[in-house]
Amino acid sequence: MRTKGWQKVFSFTLIQYIKTKSFIIGTIVVCLIVALISCGVNIIPALLSSEETVPSDSTDGTVAAFSAVYITDDAGILTEEDSAALTAAGAKLEQTELSFSELTEKLKNAEDSRALVTITENKTTDGEVVGYTVKTYYSPESDGGSVDALSTSVSGLVNYRNMMNSGVSPDKFAQSQRYVSSTKIEAGSSELGIFEGLINYLVPMVVSLVLFILIFAYGQTVAQSIATEKTSRVMELLLTSVRPLAVVIGKVIAMGIVSFGQFLLIGIVGTASFLISAPFGIGGQVMNMMNDPELAQMALGGSEQAEIAQAVSSSFGSVNPFTIILIIIIFLLGFLFFSLIAALVGASISRMEDLQQAMQPYALLGLLGLYLAYFPVIFNAESLESGVEASNPVQIFSYYFPISSPFSLPSALLLGNLDMVQSVIAVLILAAFVVLIAIVVGKVYEGIILHNGSRIKLGDIFKMALRK
Repeated sequence: MRTKGWQKVFSFTLIQYIKTKSFIIGTIVVCLIVALISCGVNIIPALLSSEETVPSDSTDGTVAAFSAVYITDDAGILTEEDSAALTAAGAKLEQTELSFSELTEKLKNAEDSRALVTITENKTTDGEVVGYTVKTYYSPESDGGSVDALSTSVSGLVNYRNMMNSGVSPDKFAQSQRYVSSTKIEAGSSELGIFEGLINYLVPMVVSLVLFILIFAYGQTVAQSIATEKTSRVMELLLTSVRPLAVVIGKVIAMGIVSFGQFLLIGIVGTASFLISAPFGIGGQVMNMMNDPELAQMALGGSEQAEIAQAVSSSFGSVNPFTIILIIIIFLLGFLFFSLIAALVGASISRMEDLQQAMQPYALLGLLGLYLAYFPVIFNAESLESGVEASNPVQIFSYYFPISSPFSLPSALLLGNLDMVQSVIAVLILAAFVVLIAIVVGKVYEGIILHNGSRIKLGDIFKMALRK
């Protein structure tokens, strides 16, 4: 049989790799990072949303924080009533005969908190007033929040007085300040809240990047292992007891078990960390909301914490055991797809010096897949800004293209962006290409593994497969 002896290669490769220090240390470090991230995702939102404003005697963040406020109204728009309003808000207005340069120099050298506000008109060439400019100059000791408060207060008074001067009655002013919120929603799409938009924006990027690192890195390991054994003549000894095709099968399966085991361990650590920290963070509310959304919403009182819990529940509410199984299948198929290509690359060289150059097409292939899965999400930033779920043809294409689908499909399944029929079709397309690559490997591997001389290019490998 052409695959006879693959078990020996499998067990040898598996044991040798999991015993390496780099694998052990790397796995521990990644698990610790994932545990910290899971706990942080749980606890940090709860801490931020539970913070309450503590009463304080400090005047930071208000106009009362300044020991002196100077106003030069060159536009002549503010009235005594406006000055009284600022005084009532706590601003310590002071009159001065100093020039602008003298005032700014005084502020520059002040040892306390002081500010100068200037108001000027913006005019057209015909002398028509089209707006006003408010500039706030402050001393080095001033608090940033207080500067913002003062600038906002004066700008608001200028706006109010301009409205009054234009004939708007005071009782109509509040109505004229109503804001207008606009969103863009494609017909048939669902409208998302800001937290749901954030989840839909970040999850695909994080998941695709993590899967790329796992799948692509282990594929490179397969290529390097085969190339090392071939160039060191270990392969010649190995081929005395096993068939050439058995070598690649044993190595790919061994590295597949290692990568899947590491992927599973990371997932278990992340899930366990999330569950352990759930009672102390947002995870508890998410679980309650999944069980009884109405009761949880009432208990949380419609707070920001409730919005986060609702967003997580809504975004991941479609996850079920079949979804998890499909994600595992996609991961394994993606690994096989890239590992079989990497095995061909590793077998095509006769010197280790050629490995880096030989891996360039493989690297470009992987980066293309990551690009198609990762960057369409960045270009859909409007889904985060407007709170509306968005997609584009490139992102949809990435779900069905076998080079990118291992990186983009899992996040699409987690977020419910594809229904089960679409997901199964995408997985079947990926599986078909894995079978195609496996057929190519089966036809040409025995020939190229024994080749010595110049490096065989990938194009030549596929030509060999077509001739056989």
